[in-house]
Amino acid sequence: MKTAVKQRAGVCGMICCLGVALALGAALSACAEEGVKQRPRSGSGQGAHEEPEDVFNPGPGGTSGPPPVDAGGLCGNQVHQVAIAEAPNIYFVLDASGSMLSAASSSATRYDRVREAAVDLVRNLGPLINVGAAVFPLDATPEAPCRPGGEVFPVTPGDPFSDRLERRPTASGFRSATRVVPLGGTPTAATLTALTPRLVELPGKTIVVLATDGGPNCDSSAKCGAEECIANIEQQCPEENCCAPLGPSGPGGCLDRDDTVGAIARLAASGIEVYVVGIPGSEFYGDVLDEMALAGGAAQFVRPFYFKVDDLDTLGNVLSRIASVVVSCEFDLVDPPPEDGQTNVYLDAELVPYDPENGWRWRSPAVVELLGDACQKLKSGRVGQVQIVSGCPTEVAR
Repeated sequence: MKTAVKQRAGVCGMICCLGVALALGAALSACAEEGVKQRPRSGSGQGAHEEPEDVFNPGPGGTSGPPPVDAGGLCGNQVHQVAIAEAPNIYFVLDASGSMLSAASSSATRYDRVREAAVDLVRNLGPLINVGAAVFPLDATPEAPCRPGGEVFPVTPGDPFSDRLERRPTASGFRSATRVVPLGGTPTAATLTALTPRLVELPGKTIVVLATDGGPNCDSSAKCGAEECIANIEQQCPEENCCAPLGPSGPGGCLDRDDTVGAIARLAASGIEVYVVGIPGSEFYGDVLDEMALAGGAAQFVRPFYFKVDDLDTLGNVLSRIASVVVSCEFDLVDPPPEDGQTNVYLDAELVPYDPENGWRWRSPAVVELLGDACQKLKSGRVGQVQIVSGCPTEVAR
């Protein structure tokens, strides 16, 4: 049940308060919730009090959110510092092979759509994540189409919470760094092998999001029959086996199944989960993408084990589901409230009651955690601002 904060100037004017305004937007969906029940800290809110003539009401029809910082005579108008708890590293590895130039709409290629979905995620998550990116191949040419991929954007903290209209250097830098023209083959194994030393050195939790529209190839030492030759699999081969040593595709056109699965398994053994996302164009390779997903330690529970995207309009939701596994709904209060039972939380100026199921709770005397519906709302991108305000009695769900 939604509650309202009722503040009488004569009662609250002398109370010391803390507030934080955090602006954020996201496209994230699910939230793991902990079912630990916890009694609220002392203070049960003012819901049972008779409403005074001069009130501050954040509910519909009244002034939204806690009082402004210059609201003399009202409690809840001083700011304290907040730190984001345990921001994970989300590292994108994006397929930039020639097939990613295929049109995905009248004005965008497959690569354009994948890149924009990744940029949206980075912009919306802000300081909740650190983000990095690599593309594969990197600097390919018609003469050298199988050059391994490489990092184009080093792992960087997300942009601080701020007004949505302000420039965001991390999101802007990520967008610029991933602006490449797709060309060449799909050297997935070589790319992941080259990136592994750098990824395992990153502090904290790291996940890799590998997005591709086809099967891995580019192993010049491979040998395969027609059943493992990409040109034959895609029915684009005029010969019995286009990957024969003297065939038009050559050994580099063989499906590089074992080496790619091995490279992913080594990352997973180092504690780095690999989320495999297959976009339109990858339908021929569901079996190898399933193997890659299982090796990466982040497979779905049923087939397809990889994250299959049939419609690029849904890619943003898929990335949100992946990110929600590692993004935290906890906020560290650098200078926690000096008094118990005097804190309230707002999402977009709407009061979130203290509720260990669908509201918020104290994880420790200095950590606020959103739970259930409140956490899901935060991660799904339906929140533009978070405010944690101390100084008025805590409103508890009824």
